[in-house]
Amino acid sequence: MNASDNLELFGLFLQHTPAAVAMCDRQMRYLLASRRWLIDYGLDEQNLIGRSHYEVFPHLPDQWRHKAELVLSGASSGEFQESSFVCPDGSSVPIKWSLHPWKHPSGERGGLILSAEMIQSEDFFHSIYEGVENAIFVLDVDAQGVFRYLSWNRPIAMVTGISSAQAMGKTPHELFGLELGNSLHERYTKCLVAGECTFYEDCIPLQGVDTYWLTTLTPLRDAAGRIYRIIGTGSNISALKQVEEALRQSEARFRELAQREELLNRLASQIRSSLDLNTILETAVQEIRRLLQIEQCLFMWYRPNGESASWEILHEAKVDNLPSFLGCYPEEPTSFQVIQLLNREIIHLDNIEALTDPNSRQFFQSLGYVSILNFPIMTRTGELGVVACGQFSSPRTWHDDEVELLSAVCDQVAIAINQAELYTQTREAAAIAQAHATRLETTLQELQRTQSQLVQSEKMSSLGQLVAGVAHEINNSVNFIYGNLAPASEYTRDILGLLQLYQQQYPHPTPEIQDEIAAIDLDFLIKDLPKLLSSMNVGAERICEIVRSLRNFSRLDEAEMKLVDIHEGIESTLLILQNRFKSKPDHPPIQLIKEYGNLPKVECYPGQLNQVFMNLLTNAIDALDESNKKRSLEQIKADASIIRIRTDVLTNNRVVIKISDNGPGMAEEVRKRLFDPFFTTKPVGIGTGLGLSISYQIVVEKHGGQLKCISAPGQGAQFLIEIPLHPPSHI
Repeated sequence: MNASDNLELFGLFLQHTPAAVAMCDRQMRYLLASRRWLIDYGLDEQNLIGRSHYEVFPHLPDQWRHKAELVLSGASSGEFQESSFVCPDGSSVPIKWSLHPWKHPSGERGGLILSAEMIQSEDFFHSIYEGVENAIFVLDVDAQGVFRYLSWNRPIAMVTGISSAQAMGKTPHELFGLELGNSLHERYTKCLVAGECTFYEDCIPLQGVDTYWLTTLTPLRDAAGRIYRIIGTGSNISALKQVEEALRQSEARFRELAQREELLNRLASQIRSSLDLNTILETAVQEIRRLLQIEQCLFMWYRPNGESASWEILHEAKVDNLPSFLGCYPEEPTSFQVIQLLNREIIHLDNIEALTDPNSRQFFQSLGYVSILNFPIMTRTGELGVVACGQFSSPRTWHDDEVELLSAVCDQVAIAINQAELYTQTREAAAIAQAHATRLETTLQELQRTQSQLVQSEKMSSLGQLVAGVAHEINNSVNFIYGNLAPASEYTRDILGLLQLYQQQYPHPTPEIQDEIAAIDLDFLIKDLPKLLSSMNVGAERICEIVRSLRNFSRLDEAEMKLVDIHEGIESTLLILQNRFKSKPDHPPIQLIKEYGNLPKVECYPGQLNQVFMNLLTNAIDALDESNKKRSLEQIKADASIIRIRTDVLTNNRVVIKISDNGPGMAEEVRKRLFDPFFTTKPVGIGTGLGLSISYQIVVEKHGGQLKCISAPGQGAQFLIEIPLHPPSHI
């Protein structure tokens, strides 16, 4: 170069040049490189500047280096050379080099300006271009988006009759006219806008023949990233389209058969999946009308009611402009139609005018029929059903394959009707059997419940007899002790009085007597002996009270109602359970609050009511104990466990006993099942599930009362026993 621009100006030039150009100093180290140079050889500008050219292109031959030295030394003004560039994948690409010196303002040579162009094998690509059967064309895209053909290969020239030379430089409109040109221009524009490969299928009339093409458009970009070329490749798929058309025609021929097969399969599937006769018949008429493209399809039953026979039309499929035929229509039992259908003969009329029976012809014409095709269906019970197809607008020729189809459909419908009848009979028999099974199950459950209750009652009766026997024996012994306490106390008072008289008359006893007085602590004995006898009397009275409670509670097998004090029964039960109210090492005692009303005596079974009190109080104590297991001692003391017993007289000559606790309560689903036999919330082996069931039976069935429970989670529970003062006469 005779003139040298400064480095910055030359760098600006390289940024915008589309050529592969680089600038090196005298040591062949890179100073600048164009974008095309970086792209072609896969280089990074930041890692390139300052590197040796021979490091970047290590495969340059010695001859190339020698030529470069000649240009740098001034022995040569410029050289063109060829060499190979090894790509990252190992392939080799031929390169044509151009070497020119650049000079400083002083005239000294500062280095070389290199330009390189990859050499393509024109013969190789030309053989591919012209040898393939696919169409290939190249479009030039100018800055205004105008498309011009640069070349295309032999297959395109053959189908268009236009050579590549004739097409060069022409636009689609110039070659193919306005309509096809617009279509092609639109396709190319979509590729240009998308900036990526596009595919499309098109029909192009060439030389008077419609040809079908599957085309791929691939955009090419220059160094600046602008799309400047579009490579198009196309496959002539006209033969494939002809095959597709033949297939379509073949499908059209067999579609009707396939649809008929589909209808039969659908009906058969309907029969297998549903035994609802109405659903099956409705499906049949709808599908037959759709498949045959007829104006109406009906299903009707023949109702032979003596001289007043009729047709009952239950299912209908029709075009919108036809009136509905649903309903009953009187019919003469001797009519042409009835006789023919009862004989299982098809009524096949392409034109009603051909019907020889005048009455039947007039009947069908009055309804508007022009053509009819009626199939009889005879059920196993002897009923006659008919699938009736009809045309109203114009005569219809019923083809043999249509008749065969309807015959097959009617066979399926007949199967469906018979299966539905059998299913109905089976369901009725199953319902009867289920009712018997339900009654047997209920009886068995009642028997089990009665047996369990009898066992439980027998246990309680045996317990009552045992308690009564034990109470009797204890009572005999206590009565003996209690009966002797009064004379023993009197004798003691006499002896102590005599002893006091001796002390007054002989204030100075002998030394031996004084020693004995000191040894036995006579003064203490005189004071303590009456107290001892008094405490024995209290203990005997307590034992008598316990015995009375045991005898009162043990009256479980009394057969007659008695007037009793309800409070006495409650107290007897509490006495038996008093140990469970006491404090335990892990929790304080359960507080018992009694709020007794002024109750009159109630006529009842006292032993059975005592059993109810025992069950309810035991459950309340169990609930509180279970809740206390989950609370600390401090929590229990802060919120003590309480059982409250309240009695009242109601206005309707009834009494109510309310037993409540402040335990954990229960969920609604548990509360609803409390009185079910064998239902229990206690662990296995702890509860029988009969306590509340028996209690409910005692209160409701034995006393004509009510037993209710009011509870919610965290709100405790309250049981209400409501019984009449005098039970009804039917109890």
